[in-house]
Amino acid sequence: MSKSSGIGVVILAAGSSSRLGRPKQLLGYENKTLLQRVIDIIGPFEFNPSVVVLGANADQIREATDLAQVTAVYNEHWSEGIASSIRLGVTESLKLNSSLQGILFLLSDQPYVSGELIQELVNTHKSGEQRITACRYKQNVGVPAIFGKRFFPGLQKLTGDVGAKKIILQHRQKVEEVPFKKGFFDIDTEEDYEHLKDNEI
Repeated sequence: MSKSSGIGVVILAAGSSSRLGRPKQLLGYENKTLLQRVIDIIGPFEFNPSVVVLGANADQIREATDLAQVTAVYNEHWSEGIASSIRLGVTESLKLNSSLQGILFLLSDQPYVSGELIQELVNTHKSGEQRITACRYKQNVGVPAIFGKRFFPGLQKLTGDVGAKKIILQHRQKVEEVPFKKGFFDIDTEEDYEHLKDNEI
């Protein structure tokens, strides 16, 4: 896997998992928690920086997760919605690396994210660093996605329970797409998790 010079990563893991009733970040999959799995996948890429945004259940998640290779930050405004975590993620990333050229955003509840997918996103993004490189699944375009630095101000202005997809939709002509067939699947309910376990190889 190539080094990802100029690109940082933000893992958004601050949600309360209200529909699930327990922290989805700590659900087991492939002998790891979902959050630990994502953290381990990004390890070889040497993103600078690697930021994990925690919020609800932060103490429980810290205890159960090896955060040694990442910078974990606490979003005290997590209940506002995902936009607050995106804003904090961008701000902290720029504090840690002021020359950042792009940020990859990942969620902890997309279990089919792989190192190969991230490598494809990085490779595609490097050919047009001022752009957005996002995943396409079904009829959607969304995260995982890399945003070039020209989009950082827009990300820092997001409010409420609005994710980075808003920026993607506002700048469709600037978006490079990478196919991610299973990207539509995330875990919001026990039924989702049962489906994931039933299909685990």
